[in-house]
Amino acid sequence: MEEEEEEDEEVKGKLERDNGDSVVKQEATEVECDLRQDEEAPSFFSCPYCSVSFTNFSYLEKHLKWTHRNNYHNWIKNQKTPECIKITSGMLSCSTCHDRFFTQEQLNTHMRRAHLPAPAPIRKRHTCPQCDRSFDYIGNLQNHCRKCHNLSTVCSNGEISCALCGKNFAGIWGLGPHQCHRLEEEHDSHVDGDKPLCTDRGFLCQHCGKNCTTLQCLTIHMRIHTGEKPHVCTDCGHGFKEMGSLRKHMLIHTGAKPYTCPECAKSFARMSHLNTHLRTHTGERPYSCLDCGMTFSHRATLQIHRRVHSGEKPFFCEDCGKMFSTLNGLKVHHMTHNQQRIHKCSECQKTFARPDVLKKHLRIHNGERPYVCTVCSKRFNRVQHLTNHQRTHTGERPYRCEECGASFAQSGDLTKHVRGHTGEKPYACPECDRRYSNPGDLGKHRRTHSGLRPYRCQQCDKAFLMPQHLKTHSLTHTGERPFSCPQCERTFTRAHHLTQHLTTHHS
Repeated sequence: MEEEEEEDEEVKGKLERDNGDSVVKQEATEVECDLRQDEEAPSFFSCPYCSVSFTNFSYLEKHLKWTHRNNYHNWIKNQKTPECIKITSGMLSCSTCHDRFFTQEQLNTHMRRAHLPAPAPIRKRHTCPQCDRSFDYIGNLQNHCRKCHNLSTVCSNGEISCALCGKNFAGIWGLGPHQCHRLEEEHDSHVDGDKPLCTDRGFLCQHCGKNCTTLQCLTIHMRIHTGEKPHVCTDCGHGFKEMGSLRKHMLIHTGAKPYTCPECAKSFARMSHLNTHLRTHTGERPYSCLDCGMTFSHRATLQIHRRVHSGEKPFFCEDCGKMFSTLNGLKVHHMTHNQQRIHKCSECQKTFARPDVLKKHLRIHNGERPYVCTVCSKRFNRVQHLTNHQRTHTGERPYRCEECGASFAQSGDLTKHVRGHTGEKPYACPECDRRYSNPGDLGKHRRTHSGLRPYRCQQCDKAFLMPQHLKTHSLTHTGERPFSCPQCERTFTRAHHLTQHLTTHHS
């Protein structure tokens, strides 16, 4: 018995370790540019078609897309979605298709819609004389005639007749407007345009042709076209078309979050938000791009990605007219126009418009470098710097020039390179007529006007405009002469001195 218990504990421990490895890999899949102080070292992801390995799953996916294009789509199809045992163990499974659900009600709804045969249509007894609708109860038919056809009826012996002229409608079905209402309907033709179109399947919207099962559903649907929002929030005044939408909105003010993630205990106000969040743990990516095959966890992310192929930029800055493909990009750009810099650094008194930028700036003073390279243990103060550094190990150059095919590890290098083809120099010096293709060159040039020399020698306190000038100057203190003549034994402290020596003595 003791040996069996030890084996059970060993199997359980192995499952827990496997589950932990799956979570770590999936966290690496969905990693963004957020601060992760205590993040574990990511695993390596090997390319199945060559010997290159990556520290991030997204790098492997880009590598396959650009390097092994013929095998990329097959690789996408063969990817298996990892599962979180902690999540799936508490879910109910469908016995037919093995889909999982959180509640019995969701499972019953799925079984009814997906697997149970549709019930045979039952012929209703009471038919409408005006349209193709029929009803189980004669009272429902009378309400239908009054609301949809403006026809008043009376019931006698289980049959209805016109309340004005007394005509009996027994055996009449779908023959159109009643004769005694013909003149009135022609006189009030504007009222006819607002009447719903009745069919045997429901009520059709005259604006878009959508079919609604009930007249109440059609009334709610018409608010999309009219813009009516009768249900108003008493706290913030926000209006809604349906009462159900108002109830969901009220959770924002009450702060109630009844849906909790079983993996990380994060709470949500709506079940749909929880279902979307779970994909960060399971790795599910149900939305794929038809152009390049890339998959995404959220439909909104796919829609934003589609703008890469279409070139669409629907968001524009009202101040300068610059276009953006995402709303977040526009919000960040607005900060450049916002002059309210309310966040101040206590060390250097520098001000910032956003608190997250101040937080990153403070790492310059406190020396914090929370992002560590798993290959060479080099540390960085920003996650984007770590991402760019990792490409020195993987050799990845994801940014390709469409003109000459040159590739680059960073998007900024590609932007500078493209300006070499276009001749664009958007950065102009306000002091003179010089223009530059990147802001770094402009910043160096402006020191010639301001006289600023930020690079100072610690030995003699001499200051320089450029860091390479300081580096060359420091050789005069150390006595180092790194440039040696290949023809003789002379050495030099500067490269141009060696060039002059070769031209004068060895040419």
